[in-house]
Amino acid sequence: MALTAEGRELTEAHRLLQLGIAARATAVSKSLWRRLQVSDLDGSMSSWMPAQLAAWRLFYGQSQEVASEYITAYQAAEIGAASKIVQQAFGVPEMRDAALLAGPVRVKMLIKRGMAADEAHSKAFTKFSGITRRQVMSGGRLAVAKTGSADQRAVGWRRVTDGDPCTFCGMLAGRGPIYSSKQRADSIGGTGLEYHGHCGCTAEIVYGDWEPSDSEKLFIEEYDKAAKQADAAGESRTQENVLWRMRENGTFRDSPLARNK
Repeated sequence: MALTAEGRELTEAHRLLQLGIAARATAVSKSLWRRLQVSDLDGSMSSWMPAQLAAWRLFYGQSQEVASEYITAYQAAEIGAASKIVQQAFGVPEMRDAALLAGPVRVKMLIKRGMAADEAHSKAFTKFSGITRRQVMSGGRLAVAKTGSADQRAVGWRRVTDGDPCTFCGMLAGRGPIYSSKQRADSIGGTGLEYHGHCGCTAEIVYGDWEPSDSEKLFIEEYDKAAKQADAAGESRTQENVLWRMRENGTFRDSPLARNK
């Protein structure tokens, strides 16, 4: 976690602001969803897609702006001096593909599986709302990650959960500030930028020694327990072998123990 109390407060405030932006983006996307007519999915694309991409671009930009303000204030609190903010431009082709797959393609898939057309249209938006959150919040998430990776004073950047993460997010958060570059992140199995739909995680640049929070200590303990179980079973400590054991053992949001409470 951050070195200073002010830094920790700024990180949490930033996370909540990003969730607020995502919520507003979801509300707009829900309104636009009506343009995607289930009786003519291909034909209504010409009205829906440009409006949807424009909405994502707007809120992506807001996510970037909030992240820039946060990073500047956070760096001042942690080390007394800011650095250049590194942003990633809104990628239209990638965003269009994400909207297409989570939108009309998914509606068609649900109908093909036997679901009634209107129900498929409604159900598909549940997933689409999660994709909206992910795509919009990537503006701020990437700003923190890229700025942290470019800042030579930083140890790296870490994943910050919403306090009740799924097993996957808990595992990544428990790794701490290992994400100092894409090459480094890839070498330890995942870039840290793998945010699922509806994910409430953000990121924080780390300066100095990393001290895990109480929840992060729990994530580390759960990982170690699952890793030892994989050892005992004669399996290597890959994400595939460890993650499902963490989920079964723990009380993460998607763990059986949590679901059965």
